[in-house]
Amino acid sequence: MPMRKKTGRAKSKKRRAREPREKKIIRKGLKSRRGQPESYNELKKIASVSLTPTALAGLDELSRQYMISRSELLERIGRGILQLSHADKQAFV
Repeated sequence: MPMRKKTGRAKSKKRRAREPREKKIIRKGLKSRRGQPESYNELKKIASVSLTPTALAGLDELSRQYMISRSELLERIGRGILQLSHADKQAFV
């Protein structure tokens, strides 16, 4: 039975253009490698977070203000590099 050749182009996914804050920082002389940490000297783990649309919009706005990705914003908050103010903490009490 002869094999058929696929004709036509493969379907390409339409991707949105990345914002400047989402683009990876180019580090001269250092190549990205799978399984090797790029920053903070430890590998990152995938985590899923469920947010309301309002919270997601707020997270997006904060990440735009700091010109970093959502992931990096959460990383910096978790590491204590960016700190939440005391006024923010009062809202949760």
